Amino acid sequence: MEKVTATFDIGKTNKKFFLFNADFKVCHEVITKLPYVKDEDGHPCESIEDLKNWVETTFNEALRFKEFKIEALNFSAYGASFIHLDPEGKPVTHLFNYTKNFPEIMHKKFYALYGPESDFSIQTGSFDAGMLNSGLQLFWLKHQHPKDFKQIKRSLHLPQYLSFLFSKQMVSDYTSIGCHTALWDYQKKGYHAWVKKEKLTSVLAPIVDTNTTITKRFKDNSFRVGVGVHDSSAALIPYLKRFTEPFILLSTGTWNVSLNPFARTPLNANETAQGGLYYMQTDGSPVKAARLFLGYEYEHQVKKLSQEFNTSQDSHKTMRFNPAVYQKLKVGPAPYFEWIELAQSFEKRSPFKYSTFEEAYHHLMMALVGLQVKSLRLAKGITPLKKVFVEGGFSNNEIFLKLLCILMPKMEIYSSKLAQASSIGAALLMSTKPLPKTFLNTQYKLSKQVAPVL
Repeated sequence: MEKVTATFDIGKTNKKFFLFNADFKVCHEVITKLPYVKDEDGHPCESIEDLKNWVETTFNEALRFKEFKIEALNFSAYGASFIHLDPEGKPVTHLFNYTKNFPEIMHKKFYALYGPESDFSIQTGSFDAGMLNSGLQLFWLKHQHPKDFKQIKRSLHLPQYLSFLFSKQMVSDYTSIGCHTALWDYQKKGYHAWVKKEKLTSVLAPIVDTNTTITKRFKDNSFRVGVGVHDSSAALIPYLKRFTEPFILLSTGTWNVSLNPFARTPLNANETAQGGLYYMQTDGSPVKAARLFLGYEYEHQVKKLSQEFNTSQDSHKTMRFNPAVYQKLKVGPAPYFEWIELAQSFEKRSPFKYSTFEEAYHHLMMALVGLQVKSLRLAKGITPLKKVFVEGGFSNNEIFLKLLCILMPKMEIYSSKLAQASSIGAALLMSTKPLPKTFLNTQYKLSKQVAPVL
C-alpha cells in the first residue's frame, strides 16, 4: 500500500479532495459543487450539513482504497466564515455568507465604540468590509441575535471546523484569525482590545500553531489530523519553502489576492483606504496584501460581451494576445465598462463601440489588468522584489499575462499551472520531508513570461 496524505480544499464554488504521495503528486482526486441553502433572511449560504456529509462520506470512501494508506489529513478552506457550535458540538446558526449585508445600524454602533475607522483598519490590517470582517459577525450576533449568541460554546473558523469533525478538538490558527477578520491587533500581536471588551474570547477557541497535528483513530484507522489552514496562506507555503528571495504571489480566482510575505513596513492609512490589508503566515507573521474582486467581475463582463456579439461563452478561453488590436486600442479612447463590483475610476461616458468580440475582449482585459497592476503595486510597496508568481485561473490567460509584462516591464512574471496550490500547502504542513528543488518547476510548471514584440 502506498502511503498518502489526504487534503480537503473547500472553496466557495468547488469542493476538492486529494490524495498526495510522498512526492506530493496527486494519486486521487474528487471535485464537486454543493448547492447553497438560504439563511433566515433569505440570503444564500453554505449548507453546513451538506458540507459535513460530503467531507465524511468522501473520506470514508478513501479509507477503503486497498492501494493507499492514509497517514495524515489536513484542510484548506476559504476565510471570513465562522461555524458557531453549542456545547454538544452542533451548529447554532447557519454558516453566514460573507456577502451578506452587515446592518448599517451595527456598523455605526461598532465604530462609535471602537473607531475611528481609519485607525481601526491600520491596527487590524482589515479594511471596512462588513461581514467579510468575520469578527464583526460575532458582534452582530451578540447585539442583534442574543438568544443565538448565548447558545454558542465555540465559534470555529471554517478550516478548524473541518478539522474538528475528525479530531474533536476545538482550536483556532493564526492564518484564519489573520485574514481580514478585524479580530487581531497586528501592532500588539494579539486579539484586539474590542474583542476582550465584548468578552468574545470566551467563544474563541485556543490558538495553536498551524503545524499542530493530532493523532486520532477513525474507522479502525490511525492517522495524524492537521488543524486546517486558510487557503490563501496555504497557497504561499510551497513558494516560501522553495524561494528565499522576495516575491509576490498573485493568487487568482473569484478574488485576485496579491500576497507579499516580505514586506517589512506596516500598513498605513493610505494603503488601507485603497484596500490594502494583512493576511498571516502560519507562524503568526504578517503578509501585506491587496485584493480585487477581479475574477467575479471578469466572468460577469465576459458573459455580457458574449451575448452582445453572439459568441460562445467559452470563446474567450482560447483568445490569443493580438499585438495589432492592442496597438489600435492603446492609442484610442480609454476603456469604459460598467463594473458591477469594482470601483469606477474614470468619468462616466458613452461605452466604446467595438467592431469585434476580439477588440472588446482585449479592451476589457486592458482595463482589468490596469486595475490589477495597481493592486500589485499596493501589495509591493517599497519591498525590493522582482518576481511575481501568478497562480489560479488567470495563469492560463495569455492576454492577462502579456499585459502584466507590458505594464510591469521591470518585473519577472511567472505563470504557475498547478491548480492544487492550497491543497499542497496543507499537505506540506503535515510533512517533515524537504521540498525537492525541482518541485515548483515540475509540479507547478513555472513558466517565465515574455513581453510581446509590439
